[in-house]
Amino acid sequence: MDTLTLLSGIETKIRKMKTRNERLEKENEELKKSLFEYLQKMELQKKESEKSKMKLQALQLGKSTDMNTAQLRKDLDHYIYMIDKCIASINVKS
Repeated sequence: MDTLTLLSGIETKIRKMKTRNERLEKENEELKKSLFEYLQKMELQKKESEKSKMKLQALQLGKSTDMNTAQLRKDLDHYIYMIDKCIASINVKS
């Protein structure tokens, strides 16, 4: 083989490598972009999940408070009834 043929073959390989490198760089940029978008979506979903978790905790606390309030009212009504009975008992004896 002569030098010209060797140089031509090297030049062809260089063009192929350059084309392949450009394609790989473009693919790499697209993958970086996809990864960035994916990470943004994950962060958004994480925030939404935290919001939902906080809402759920608030609802559970609210239900617990409502039940405690209902029980407290029931207890107060019972004590008022007992006090009224005592007062009535005192008034009858007087």
